[in-house]
Amino acid sequence: MADSKPDPVTKHDETPQTSGTSTQGDLRAQFSQEVVPSAVNKKVLPQTSPLLSSTPPTVAKALIKAYPYLLIVNKWLLIATWTNDDYWINVVIMCIYSFAVLYFEILVTWLGHLIMALVVILYAVLNLRIVEETNLRPTLDDVVQALTATCIKADLLLSPVTSLALTAYDIKRLLFTTVFLTPIYLILTFLLITPRKILLFTGLYLLLYHLTYLRVTRKLVWKLKITRVFFFYLTGLDFSQARNNSLFAAAFAKVQKSGSSPVVAGADLLKPVRFTYVIYENQRRWLGIGWTSNLLTYERAPWTDEFLNESSSIDSFELPNADSSFSQLHQQYVQQHPSISGARWRWVDKTWRLDLTNDGAITLPSGKRSKTTANPTSDEGYLYSDNVWKKPTTDDSYSKYTRRRRWIRTAELVYDSSTPNVGESKPYTLSLADSSTQETVKKRKSLRFAEDDTTEAPTPVEEVEAAEPVETQATD
Repeated sequence: MADSKPDPVTKHDETPQTSGTSTQGDLRAQFSQEVVPSAVNKKVLPQTSPLLSSTPPTVAKALIKAYPYLLIVNKWLLIATWTNDDYWINVVIMCIYSFAVLYFEILVTWLGHLIMALVVILYAVLNLRIVEETNLRPTLDDVVQALTATCIKADLLLSPVTSLALTAYDIKRLLFTTVFLTPIYLILTFLLITPRKILLFTGLYLLLYHLTYLRVTRKLVWKLKITRVFFFYLTGLDFSQARNNSLFAAAFAKVQKSGSSPVVAGADLLKPVRFTYVIYENQRRWLGIGWTSNLLTYERAPWTDEFLNESSSIDSFELPNADSSFSQLHQQYVQQHPSISGARWRWVDKTWRLDLTNDGAITLPSGKRSKTTANPTSDEGYLYSDNVWKKPTTDDSYSKYTRRRRWIRTAELVYDSSTPNVGESKPYTLSLADSSTQETVKKRKSLRFAEDDTTEAPTPVEEVEAAEPVETQATD
């Protein structure tokens, strides 16, 4: 009996050993069920995000509240851009849209009250979804990820508009063309196609716009010249994105010719080569408005080069360097002409200057020392023409409805190995040919002068011009 008393003590001492240690004395980890909920709670706390330490509490709280809305917007963007996994949702939405447009009166007459109740139910379901997402306590990393995905989808949805890069002039031209075509639209809606069908086809096209098959079809159709011409006359916008291309092509071509020209034969090709950019400002007179840059859709642009190709204005003109908006064009010319690789354009003149003679068409008074000016008046330097840009004169009259003037600015192509001091290298100056009678290479004096009209002009630099017959601009 006395020997049996220590048995409970022995069992009591062995109990923790069997759960915490093995019979050989190895240590065993113990896990309690109370630790699991705390671990789960730590996983959903926003404090686990490394962004929390660098984000102000007010901003973090606002981002977390916006998280459910970002998820909903992202879901709708997935459907609108056809990047979701299930296309049947898009098919159902198009069917509902078509049914609503075709049978709008019947739906409102017989099921109007049910539609209103359905809208309230959808709003309640949406609100419930927002509450559920908020209770999940998302981290800032989740919010940033959702925000990034939403921005990517939004950029994809708006890419058809943003890729056009419309300027203020393009918007005015589009509005003017739309108003100009109003009679044609009224004839179509009253005689050929009903407004309901216009709304149906327009909506279906927008819903299908980002479908892969439709994108491929649009690219194939857009390659047809008749398609581009049709949309040009329909909108007044130039979708070719070829602004300044011809001007830069002439610049690079003449730089390339300078290496084989007999005038500069044996010259150092690493010396700076100058080129005078010429841009024409075109305007039209409207009755009751006066002279403006709003031109007709089928005629020239408000800013053109010497060959009537559209150009940038003097305020937005950029040289075709690798770090400009024309970097792709620069790379293209470098690939075609490896000899100009490593070179970049830079301005010689500080600003654009107006040619007061308009390429010799205007005779200046004998007391006028400078032929160019950087600060002209609103009516200075223009040649006035009739409604179709014919019969140019220097005087404005009631029969003149169009006018143009000439701006010039000299740039130079500088190679990396050339010296920074341009004045010591005697650069070659190139310019576009302006006269249709030029058939041989000839020399003439440059129109480059000092920045201030009151200062004396520096010694003119002789220019080398290629013999390229060009159609006179005053008679286009």
